[in-house]
Amino acid sequence: MSSQIVEETLFLYHSVLLGVFVAVVYDVVRIFRRVVSHNRFFLSLEDILYWVFCAWEVFYLLYKESSGVLRWFAILGIALGMFLYLISISRFVVHFVSMGINKFLLLISKIFGVLFKPFKKAAGKVGAVSKKTGRVTKRSGHFLKKKLTASGKVLKILLYKH
Repeated sequence: MSSQIVEETLFLYHSVLLGVFVAVVYDVVRIFRRVVSHNRFFLSLEDILYWVFCAWEVFYLLYKESSGVLRWFAILGIALGMFLYLISISRFVVHFVSMGINKFLLLISKIFGVLFKPFKKAAGKVGAVSKKTGRVTKRSGHFLKKKLTASGKVLKILLYKH
């Protein structure tokens, strides 16, 4: 077999591997989206960053393997790698990994809930005491305001008489 055929076959193999890699990276993005809720802006930003990353990877492959010459079988190899990965295990990877991460985060939140339960109770008691203190202070303030207003009026009357 000639060395050129070996090089072209290796180039096609690298193209297929790049397709699988790019699909795996997109699965990471999909898992992240299932774990963390997003608005449209961040979804769009993630997609733009993903496609810039993909363009860079394809450019790098073409630059290294074929001196920057666009080879259509390389693009087809990338598409084939993506397609084979997406129809084979992608669905299961995304489902089970995102489910595992969500369960792990739920477990962590329960652990922190148990650990911080005494602090939560103490904060509730402090809040109740401060609420009662606030009511007493408010009533005292109203009482003092009435007394000072009355005293002020008496003082005005006395000053105007003299």
